[in-house]
Amino acid sequence: MRVTNVEPVPATPMQESLWWLHQRARNRSVYHLTWRMLLDRPLDEAALRVAWQAMVDRHEALRTSVVRRDETVTLAVAGPMPVDLGHVEISDPGPVDAATLLRLIAEEVHALPLEPDRAPLARLTLVRVGDRREVLLTVHHVVLDGWAVQLLVGELSAAYAAVQRGEPVSFPGEPAPFSGYARQQAAARADGGWDKSLAYWCETLDGVTATVLEPDLSGEAVSGAPGAILRYGFSTEAAAGLAALAKASFATPFAVLLAAMQIVLARAGAGSDVSIGVVTANRMTASDQALMGYTANLCLMRASVAGGDTVAQVVGNARDAMWQMLVHQAVPYPVVFQALPEATRTALGDTTPLLLSYLGPIGADLGFGEVPATLLPSPNRAARADLAMSAWEVADGYAIEVEYHSGRYRESSVLALLHDLDAVLADGGAEPKRTIGSFEVASRARGRGAATSPAEVHEPAGELPGSAGWRTVAAAWAQVLGQPPQGPDVDFFAVGGNSLGALRLAGLLDGDGTGVDLVRWLAEATPRRLVEQLAGDPARDPAGTESTLVTLREGPGTHLHLVHGAGGSPNDYQELVRALPESWRITASRDTTESTTVPDLARRYLADLVAAGGPPDLMGGWSFGGQIAYQMVADQAGPRSALVVLDATPPTGYALPPDPRRTWFDTFSGVIHRSLRLPPDMPASHTAVGAGDTSFDESLAIAALAAGLAAAGQPVPATLLGQRWRVYERHARANAAYVHPGPVDVPALVVGADLLDVQLTQWSQRLGATETRRVAAEHFEVLRAPAVPEVAAAIFAFARVVTARNR
Repeated sequence: MRVTNVEPVPATPMQESLWWLHQRARNRSVYHLTWRMLLDRPLDEAALRVAWQAMVDRHEALRTSVVRRDETVTLAVAGPMPVDLGHVEISDPGPVDAATLLRLIAEEVHALPLEPDRAPLARLTLVRVGDRREVLLTVHHVVLDGWAVQLLVGELSAAYAAVQRGEPVSFPGEPAPFSGYARQQAAARADGGWDKSLAYWCETLDGVTATVLEPDLSGEAVSGAPGAILRYGFSTEAAAGLAALAKASFATPFAVLLAAMQIVLARAGAGSDVSIGVVTANRMTASDQALMGYTANLCLMRASVAGGDTVAQVVGNARDAMWQMLVHQAVPYPVVFQALPEATRTALGDTTPLLLSYLGPIGADLGFGEVPATLLPSPNRAARADLAMSAWEVADGYAIEVEYHSGRYRESSVLALLHDLDAVLADGGAEPKRTIGSFEVASRARGRGAATSPAEVHEPAGELPGSAGWRTVAAAWAQVLGQPPQGPDVDFFAVGGNSLGALRLAGLLDGDGTGVDLVRWLAEATPRRLVEQLAGDPARDPAGTESTLVTLREGPGTHLHLVHGAGGSPNDYQELVRALPESWRITASRDTTESTTVPDLARRYLADLVAAGGPPDLMGGWSFGGQIAYQMVADQAGPRSALVVLDATPPTGYALPPDPRRTWFDTFSGVIHRSLRLPPDMPASHTAVGAGDTSFDESLAIAALAAGLAAAGQPVPATLLGQRWRVYERHARANAAYVHPGPVDVPALVVGADLLDVQLTQWSQRLGATETRRVAAEHFEVLRAPAVPEVAAAIFAFARVVTARNR
């Protein structure tokens, strides 16, 4: 099979439009297409690997990057490109439901980045949870549409079967290159080949307004907003009605479905002028139908639906409009949109709120060689539009899957729309002469620009700097804690928040285009302080050089400075802070650097601490933080602080394990589980890309961890887990490499939990007068109840001894 580079060609208008949408999408996975296929037996992974490589070699769309060069969005096709399979395996899911865990893993894998400028824009992942197996095929929509994915799965199945039989992968003839189709599109645009169709659309859409389903919630109508998936099987009566109307009107099932949706929206309040975006395959010839690429188009279907019209009339009109659409579907919607008057473009908006497509048999009869596969619901968690609806044929009728904007619609409203649609199909099929005005529907719709429903936002009890900021904070707060804040000064941790919940809260606000200095907020974890930060309060460092020093509590008494553990933050000391005397001043260091060694971290932390006003009475840290605190004390030029070491290994260095990243990630997973008060032995995953046990895959590991946490009822965004993991790995490497012979002649308290006696001795050899204490807890429980009161008491007693010595 010949694989060559192809000269760059301009992207098609639909690809160019999607590229721009990708750049500004709130969630960039919104244009990923993942086919989640359930298997009833294992696959031959070696054969699948060869077959997948053959697909990438065969089809240039799978080797295509979409880049912007010299103000032009361009397709760049690479030559030979090695690819492999991803693996996620969880042998024992424990108490977690396997089906739920598989769904959540699929959602996380689906969301892993596919950046248009980095080919390949497709990946194949094998997932096993217990004895349940799935294959996840994820592609970026900018290079493949749903029709093409069906073609790809079919060819992949044939290639897999050939490899299993010991035969070479071969197909009759070379596939038509997508770059040729892109050149045809460019030529049609340049030589006026679309002019007639463009004139048709401009006349048809003159003065049109987008139809929207009345929203329940206040989410902004943007691409890539939070989304959810709902599948619905039409009733037997609806399927029979659809078939009867299609037969009587000589219409396709899609035309009948479109007409029924138009009736529902008209009766729901949209009025007589109804518009719905229809996604069409745009494959009218045999060569188009065999093309591996993105040919789909969007056609805005406008209908006049009056109360005195009959169901049969609306179906007939939809049938005729569909025929006209097929004649004129070749002109890409972005070209149509740009040709419309400005007033019409404004009324339509940048995104079409309601999308409808008909998949026919797409997704049926799937398999890999002799292994059958069942297509499961899409794992997408982002919304392209308000509602994107795809219907298809099933054995006993029809089904529809709705991807909806969960920030604007409740599931109950989407389900109500589908029930209305079901009823119109059933009743309209039974009585095709029934008038539209006689139908009653539960749904509510309108034209875009009409009055919107009020936002569900709890107003604060006191005045805050900007209601928009309050609404943003209240929405994120409710997503993390289950309900909005009951006032501006409610403490996040007092009402059920935890450290990873705080990370999730910050992540939601960051994802909204704002920013939160999480550690600074922890000193007073209230909605008021979040709103102040979002408003850009002057406490932010205008120079952008953030200090690593944070104050956890002010006080006139003993000054204790704490240093985070590996991958941790000052927030990890919350329970210890509460257990120490209220008069104590407690500060902490946070890692805002990219330092890779303990000495570098210590120098930066110490410089910021000194700049804030002199050495603390006590310097301490848990685990890795104890090592940094030790180095900070060693580096102090003037009076040295007394040292508090909380179950930190002595600075003797250690050899890296054979597979350090996998080993560290297992430990990191345990840390996360404990921080959420989950059992540390929650289901562990094995992830890899390629063959062998040592090809640890960070992105899949994080995806599997995020899925496991969500399945256990403690969702944490994978992006936040990834950030924390990368810090943890950096700290773990620094910890392994850190050696300091000592001695550092300062009084010290060393609290041991998992430390061996020999390690306690090694600490004593590196310090001055050393007091050692053991607590009956394992390493990760030192900073939590029931151990934390004992640890706090030991620190308090040690501080009194240090004070007495210094008098």
